[in-house]
Amino acid sequence: MSLEPIDPETAVELDLADREAEVAKATLYSHSSRLGHFVRWCDEEDIDNLNKLSGRTLHEYRLWRRREGGLAPATEKTQMDTIRVFVKWLESIDAAVDDLHTKVRSPVLRDP
Repeated sequence: MSLEPIDPETAVELDLADREAEVAKATLYSHSSRLGHFVRWCDEEDIDNLNKLSGRTLHEYRLWRRREGGLAPATEKTQMDTIRVFVKWLESIDAAVDDLHTKVRSPVLRDP
């Protein structure tokens, strides 16, 4: 499989357009908001092609998002679960290496 280059902003736009018919508007809005942080991080890190994503870069994003947002574990989990779904979608359009979504780490929440 050869990867097809795609920039973060275009990828998010295509992903949201794809989901538009499948999810409620509130879900789409939440997804868009969470992925907006990812696009901003990509811009700060000069990542202009999502083919370059790796387990390491996704971990760096997680750490950045935790620091930048001062996230509670439940919020961090939601953020990273959204990224996992997005990366899996990227794989489906040949924009990320297969199984990269399995490398997206997310906090394990304990019952109170």
